[in-house]
Amino acid sequence: MLFLKQIRAVGFKSFAEPTTLNFTKEMIGVVGPNGSGKSNITDSIRWALGEQSTKSLRGANMDDIVFSGSTDKPAADFAEVTLVFDNQRDIFSTIKTDVVEITRRFNKKTRDSDFFINGEKCKLRDIQDVALETGLTKSSIAIISQGTISTFAEAKPDARREIFDEAAGLAKYKKRKLEALKQLAKTTENLTRISDIKLTLEKRLPREKEKAEKAAKYKDKIEELQKIELTILASDALRFETELSSLRDKRRQLDIEVQKLANEINLSQDELDVMLSKNGDADKEITQLNLNFQRIVERIANLKNQKQQVEARENSENVNENIDDIKARAIKKEFDEKSISLNSEKDLIISLERQELDLKKRYDEVNDQFRTFHMQSQEIESEKNKLQYRLEELEHKQNTNNLNPMSGAKAIIDNAKRLSGVVGTVGSLIDVKEEHQIAISLITGNHLQSVVFKTSDDAKKGIEFLKNQRLGRVNALPIDTLNPSSIAGPQRDIIKRAPGFVGFANELVEIEKDCQVVLDYIYGTTIVTRNFDDATRLGKSINFRYGIVSLDGQRVLPRGAMSGGSVNKASNIFAAKKVDESFDPESIKNKIITLDKIFNEKQKTFNDLKEVREKLIDDINQASSNIRIGKNSINILNSSLVELSDNYKIITGKDLLNNQTTSSFDESESIRLAREIAKLETERNEISIKVNALSDSKTKTTDRQHELNKENKEKRETLNNWKDELANVKSDLTILESTNIQILKRLSEGYNLSLDAIREMHFDEIENPEETRTRIQELTIELKSIGEVSMDAIQEYEETKKEYDYYVTNLNEVQESADKLNEIILNIDIEMKTQFKRIVDDVNAALPEAFQKLFNGGTASLIYTNPDDILETGIDIEVNPPGKKITNLNLLSGGEKSLVALSVLFSILKVRPLPLVILDEAEAPLDPANVTRFARYVRDFVENTQFIIVTHREGTMENCDILYGVTMETKGITKIVQLALDIDKIKKLINKNKE
Repeated sequence: MLFLKQIRAVGFKSFAEPTTLNFTKEMIGVVGPNGSGKSNITDSIRWALGEQSTKSLRGANMDDIVFSGSTDKPAADFAEVTLVFDNQRDIFSTIKTDVVEITRRFNKKTRDSDFFINGEKCKLRDIQDVALETGLTKSSIAIISQGTISTFAEAKPDARREIFDEAAGLAKYKKRKLEALKQLAKTTENLTRISDIKLTLEKRLPREKEKAEKAAKYKDKIEELQKIELTILASDALRFETELSSLRDKRRQLDIEVQKLANEINLSQDELDVMLSKNGDADKEITQLNLNFQRIVERIANLKNQKQQVEARENSENVNENIDDIKARAIKKEFDEKSISLNSEKDLIISLERQELDLKKRYDEVNDQFRTFHMQSQEIESEKNKLQYRLEELEHKQNTNNLNPMSGAKAIIDNAKRLSGVVGTVGSLIDVKEEHQIAISLITGNHLQSVVFKTSDDAKKGIEFLKNQRLGRVNALPIDTLNPSSIAGPQRDIIKRAPGFVGFANELVEIEKDCQVVLDYIYGTTIVTRNFDDATRLGKSINFRYGIVSLDGQRVLPRGAMSGGSVNKASNIFAAKKVDESFDPESIKNKIITLDKIFNEKQKTFNDLKEVREKLIDDINQASSNIRIGKNSINILNSSLVELSDNYKIITGKDLLNNQTTSSFDESESIRLAREIAKLETERNEISIKVNALSDSKTKTTDRQHELNKENKEKRETLNNWKDELANVKSDLTILESTNIQILKRLSEGYNLSLDAIREMHFDEIENPEETRTRIQELTIELKSIGEVSMDAIQEYEETKKEYDYYVTNLNEVQESADKLNEIILNIDIEMKTQFKRIVDDVNAALPEAFQKLFNGGTASLIYTNPDDILETGIDIEVNPPGKKITNLNLLSGGEKSLVALSVLFSILKVRPLPLVILDEAEAPLDPANVTRFARYVRDFVENTQFIIVTHREGTMENCDILYGVTMETKGITKIVQLALDIDKIKKLINKNKE
């Protein structure tokens, strides 16, 4: 039977050039001298059929199977062998082609080893399966060499059994059994593992069941609590909002009044201190003036005494004058004295009028400053009150915001330097045009406070920071892991052409280029339209696939839902954001402190100006009064002068008023003294005016001090009352705010509701609030008595129970699988026993004939070394060559051992024919007669088996159908030629190559 049609080799061992062997006969001989590469043909077949042992291929490693080069030819980079088989008899049952090509290629540079069947790449296992079908395996009789013969004859019974296993086709059973055993081992391992898991779950179930029941009880009570608590909390929150607003207004008003009154008291005290200081200065000045006054009075008195003495002397000197002259002289003297007094009064009036004018001018300046400072103080106080009110609002808002789940965003931003990769909040990073703000606000939601991080590791660190520091929660957006959705393709073009289309939301918002993925994530699948009609029309056209929002805040949600209504200023989170950003609590506090400082400074200046202003008014009034008194004195003096002038005219006929410069008398000493006295009296009067002014001022100051002390006492009493009231208000406010914070915190954490949301919700009226509150307390106590509960316990128990049931079922299935595998292994063992026994029996039946033909007589048989264990028994051979009785094979000669081995091998081949057998100098130990007998016997098998015989024996050559000569004309390179069956010529060729 022709099975192997062709061998093609290149780069394999000594086949340096592409070499092809075409086989057209069933019995082929390969001849050539030793070292020419005959055995490389056998090695190429074995290598192509998947041989992995380089030792079996007579090499140290895989590189040795690649042509290593010669003096004339460089080494090859790869080795490739292709075997072409005739498959018309379906020897390869798994391959449905008449011709089968098997190729193996090894690349020395890349170390790649590839296999191909009919040109298609396959795995080594596929080639090994094919080799099993041909019988060309390591332990089979498909390749019989001189070593195989010797090994078989001298092998121990256990080793000899391998050939019978192969002949019996047990390889596939062993393979199946090995796979079954491996599977059984895995199954047993799984069985143990599943059993352990089941046992662990069995232990966990009661504990988890108890936790689940506890959680279920807790869940029932918490649901009841939430049902009634939300209404109570909402009612309290709204009521507290009103009460807190009223208390804050009251606190703010009291704060203003207390501060104002305290400032007034402080300023009054400052004023008192100034008054005391001025009174002290006034006392010193009055004392000094009084000393001057006394000195002048004494001087006047002395001058008056002198004047009297002078007048007495002058009168005594003029005693002889007539009475008219004496009267005239007396009138003239009095007239002169009064004229001196008149001039003094006039000089005093001029001084007082000049002083009054200066005082009025000074008053106008001070009064302007007074009004300016008064107005500035009022403006500062008004501004301070506004800032104080704004500060309270911000602090209240901040306290409320701390209840927000997104309050962690502020903590992240405040600690950005401590953390890594913090880019900022979405609100701080984006910019939205005013016309788009309402639409974008409604689709932004809580994302305004989401924090953008550079990487997911940065986000993880930020979340860990909030968790460890208990600073709230944050929605983190790591740029490197965000997976945004978008609207793309033809539908995008359709949407852009729709009536009323404004834009895609992610393109209407501005952000840094590196952060664009954030916009795509938040807004990527939202469309903005001009109005609600445009939105609904577009929604229908795209089958409500994407969200749509109109510029006025109406929404069409994915899958057709709608949301809308009136929109207030609070809906524009971007406008609110700008307002909030313009006020910082710390900045406001600093401004208030600065304004307080400025106010106090201005108020002090204002009070100083007020005092100066009042003093100027008193001084002006005093000056006016003194001017009136002086003018009155001048009128009196003028009348006296007129009367004196008239009397003088009667006596002398002269007019003193119109001719004051003409006098019949020289100025006397008494007149000079009178003039000096008048001057001193003027000084005295000025001092007296000053003293009176200082005394009046001091009196007024003292009165003012008494008045201020009285006012301050009343103000302090009022201040203390207001402070007590303010303390009570603050205490009530603190308690109420603390309670309100707990309520808002409970609403936020328990119900995810803010105060704004509560305002827009409707709650049923509670008929009996007190009973409801009592029930809330009862439920709260009951929940505390239940203790710590994991709400996941119910699901965990269900999952554990489900897992337990699964493993129970799985355990039964695995156990069934193990039982089936044990049954399969048992069946395989039975089949292997049957097949092995059958082959041994069949070979035993054929062995006598083969033995007789090869030995020309005698008998032989196979025996079990352990008949009771067919699967493990060895095979021994009992032989009796013609004329001999042998008890041990080792007693036979080398040729006889070879004939025994050949007898057994050919007996196996007879009962289990192989499509291809390679005989590699298998008959070498035989003598010529036995060689011929051997070769003729081989021919008996060619109907079912193709033989490739590597030989150098004549008897074998003569019986081959065709011969191939293997030569090495170039050292290291094998060449193959087809030879005619001329034995003499073949001998000469072999001998020539040997030389």
